[in-house]
Amino acid sequence: MNLQQLKYVLAIYKEGSITKASHALFCAQPNLSSALKSLENELHIKIFERTPGGVELTPQGEAFISYAANIMAQVEMLENIGSRPAEVPASLGISVSRASYCTQALSQWMNARIRPEQPLSLHFCETNTEKVIDQVFRAESDLGVIRIPAFYESYYKQLLANKNLCETLLMQFKLLLVMRKDHPLVGAPDITPDMLRPFTEVVHGDHRNPSLTMARIDPTLQDTPPRRIYVYDRGSQIDLLKTLPGSYMWASPVPADILEDAGMIQRTASMSRVYNLDLLIWRKNSPGSSLVRSFADYLQKYAGELAGEWGE
Repeated sequence: MNLQQLKYVLAIYKEGSITKASHALFCAQPNLSSALKSLENELHIKIFERTPGGVELTPQGEAFISYAANIMAQVEMLENIGSRPAEVPASLGISVSRASYCTQALSQWMNARIRPEQPLSLHFCETNTEKVIDQVFRAESDLGVIRIPAFYESYYKQLLANKNLCETLLMQFKLLLVMRKDHPLVGAPDITPDMLRPFTEVVHGDHRNPSLTMARIDPTLQDTPPRRIYVYDRGSQIDLLKTLPGSYMWASPVPADILEDAGMIQRTASMSRVYNLDLLIWRKNSPGSSLVRSFADYLQKYAGELAGEWGE
């Protein structure tokens, strides 16, 4: 086994087919196929299954890719040592499926733990749950935060284990309503589905893993609100809530200063009965830098305190 073979296998995984990988690497397809077959024979495993649309990882391939991605990431760091300045920039990659508190925790952690003059290479990506898992699995991010309904916990824990990923609970909560301070329902003792029906719901969009079916609020609710806007970044969500009278959004606990700056309030509703989980994930076989461990510890503490404000 050599690094060239690892590079080939990672390219095949990234591109989804041997043909596409050969084009991306400017390498003849037979050479790529031969290198893959040689590696599989040497390790006595099958990494990919061929499909009409390309290739898919086998269970053995899932574990192999996780290790290979880590090895190549370390090799790249070694290759760049000579070109780096005397003080190597600290590096941290984070992928999150959503949650305002993650960015808030990141800012506070940087202010408290990172020297102003310290070089830093920080990559923060907000995407859907499926992509967060994939980015951590492929070593594109050091840490990930995913949000799942509690009734899917066993499924996702098995999925993470199969990908050689570890997880720990950041926060368990029932979804809360976010709305403008002058929303007509702010003063209502409780809010029911019928009361929300005339208003527009702003939803974090996610095609492959729908972020907010009504079952994630109350398993007895089936009807989707008649007025919905699907948005794919939190900045646009907040802008819509601020400028569209009567709009509202279901969310995890939001830090008080973010709500205050946006002129919003957050409140409970008895219709919200289902627990959701925010999980912090990382690669099992990756030791992680002191920087990664520092932020992971800070985020866990921050999320726990925020959940505690709502009695969760």
